[in-house]
Amino acid sequence: MFKNYDKVFRFTFKNQAGTGSYKTGTAVFGLILFLLPVIIFGIIGVVRSKDTGLKPCNADRVLVINPLNPEADFNILNSTGFEDYTSIAYSNVSSVEAALETVKEKGYKNTLVLEFVPDETAATLCTVIPEGSDITKKQAKNFDKFLQNNRNLCAILASGASLEDMASLYAVTETDIYNTSGYNNGVSLLSDTSALNDQINAQIRPIFNMVLVYAITMIMYFIIIVYGNSIMQNVVLEKGNKLMDTMLISLKPQAMILGKLLGVLSAALLQFFIWVACLFFGLFASVKVYKFICPERPLGIVTFFESFKELGIFTPGAIVIALLVLLFGIIFYAAIAGICGAISSSKEEAAANQGLFMGVLLVSFYIVLFGGIKSTGASAWMYIFPGTGSMLLPAGICTGTVSNTVALISLVVMILSTVLLIFLAGKLYTMMALYKGNKVNLSKALKMLFGR
Repeated sequence: MFKNYDKVFRFTFKNQAGTGSYKTGTAVFGLILFLLPVIIFGIIGVVRSKDTGLKPCNADRVLVINPLNPEADFNILNSTGFEDYTSIAYSNVSSVEAALETVKEKGYKNTLVLEFVPDETAATLCTVIPEGSDITKKQAKNFDKFLQNNRNLCAILASGASLEDMASLYAVTETDIYNTSGYNNGVSLLSDTSALNDQINAQIRPIFNMVLVYAITMIMYFIIIVYGNSIMQNVVLEKGNKLMDTMLISLKPQAMILGKLLGVLSAALLQFFIWVACLFFGLFASVKVYKFICPERPLGIVTFFESFKELGIFTPGAIVIALLVLLFGIIFYAAIAGICGAISSSKEEAAANQGLFMGVLLVSFYIVLFGGIKSTGASAWMYIFPGTGSMLLPAGICTGTVSNTVALISLVVMILSTVLLIFLAGKLYTMMALYKGNKVNLSKALKMLFGR
């Protein structure tokens, strides 16, 4: 039945993959997929490496004007534990004018003036940069941020509390995090890296599952849309140039349809897998780039990527099954497109008859979109039905949310359905070679198929 399909396959594949636009598009988009995650993770690494918290203010002295409590000792701020803010000399003066005059007389270059301006409900902290100071506006803003982080302490100081009370109130307090088992064993999450990673992975994994299902669904949708139409046009090609009768003498219609179908899909899948490989190596390189730029600040998604082996995600066996499902899922839809081409006499009729192909695709797509994209996995029947299973199953297998039994049943059903559709397409193609008359739609084709 499928004898000599390989000749049709080679001819069709060469026509699809041999064009300059195909090669250029594959190379350019592959390069983008490789570089994009590297650039994104690199930027994140640079930003996080620079964002080390509170920046220094370059001040070694602060003159304080506090009309509410002129004798308050603000040197307690040096005990708050902020790096670069532990050795600033705070001293009280009577007014801003007096402070600025002191700075000018003694030639201070690294001094700021801090004034408390009381109102009915609170006090405003005003930082003044003396004229000729070496402290920049940006550094003064850093000091202002330091004050904001300690605004409660500043308010208490201004009220007149003693230095001893402040030392007791703002003594450094250590913090720690435990889960139940860790608390019973005296092991915190902060010291147990493995437990902390498990916690991070537990938060990210459901989101990753949903994103992967959505991504594969969209990829499948666009591949089928683009190449399904190409398959219909290729199947109907010989009908328009009068070569159909000649070809059917030496070649079974099932073999011809299978050869065309596989030829178009092989070009599509070659392009697709090149892009997937570029994205995979791009993600791998992006993790290395991030860890090189910012090794001291772990990123949750990077930790998750590095835990694939421990989590059983993207194991070699799962990848093989997922690729098979992806392959036969695309062939399943391609076979439906082949049926639309088989019952058409021209390219115009093929475009008009694509309702069957598009109907199955759209219904399956929206079922997956509104019912299958879940963090816990979809219903079993959605994995088994070929239309939805082709979109859901690859992600489900790779992330471990689908059992091996369901995956095996789905794959078998998908293969059998695909073979049956190719057989029907061949039968309809043969009957169309003998049919002369009005335009043939799906209803007429079915009646012809069953001899009515």
